[in-house]
Amino acid sequence: MNKHTNVCSNRVLVDFRTEDITISELRNLGVDVYKTTAVNSLYGEVSGHPDMQIHFINNRAICAPETYNYYKSLNLHDVNIFSGTKQLKDKYPDDVAYNVCLLGDYVICRPLSVTIEILTEYRSLKKIILNSKQGYAKCSICVVNDNSAITSDNGIYKLLKEHNINVLKIQEGYIELYGMQGFIGGASGLINDSTLCFNGDLKTHPDYNNIISFCKNVGVDAVSLNKGILKDIGTIMSF
Repeated sequence: MNKHTNVCSNRVLVDFRTEDITISELRNLGVDVYKTTAVNSLYGEVSGHPDMQIHFINNRAICAPETYNYYKSLNLHDVNIFSGTKQLKDKYPDDVAYNVCLLGDYVICRPLSVTIEILTEYRSLKKIILNSKQGYAKCSICVVNDNSAITSDNGIYKLLKEHNINVLKIQEGYIELYGMQGFIGGASGLINDSTLCFNGDLKTHPDYNNIISFCKNVGVDAVSLNKGILKDIGTIMSF
C-alpha cells in the first residue's frame, strides 16, 4: 500500500453510469477502471455510487449484502470480498452503512449507522473512529493525503480541525448530482500518492485556485478528467 490513504494500486471503482470521457481519461493515466452495480434499495441518484455500497480496507472489501455476488464475480484478484450484515435502505441514515472515510489514523463516519464489520476491522487496526453528524462522510471529504482533506461541510471541517488535520473549507454547491447538490469527495479520488482526479473541470468551481494551491502545497497534482461542472459519482475509489 502506498503512503496515502487507501491507495493500493492503479485500479479504481466508479459508478456504472460514469461518462466515457472520464473513464477514458483515467485509462490514459494508466488506471484500470471497474464499474459498480445498481442497488435498487437506494434512491436512484446514488444507486450506483461506490461510496454507498462498498468499502476497501487494505486487501479486503466489505460490501452491502445486495452487492456481494456482483463484486465476487469481478474477480478482483488480491482483494478479498466480504459481505456486511447491514442492508441498504433509501432513507437516511439507513443508506450510509458503507459510507466511511479513512484519513490517516482516523475513520470518519456515523458509527451508529455503519455496518459493524467495518468498525470491527478498523478497531483491530487501532484506527481512531470519529463520530460525524454528517453521515455522508466519504461523499463529503476529498482526501488529499493522510493528513489533508477538502470539504464544504461545516461540521466535518470543525471535526477535522479539532484533530489537527490540514483541511481546506470550500463553498457549498457547484457540484452536480443528477439535478441535486453533490459533494466534493464524491466528485474526486486519488489514483496514486500524488495525483488527485476530479470528475469534471475543476476550473468551474469558484474555489479552483485555492484547491490547486492546497493540493500543490502537499505535493499532489489536481487533474480534471472531463469538461463542464464537477459531477458527484460517489468517489473515484482506488483499491
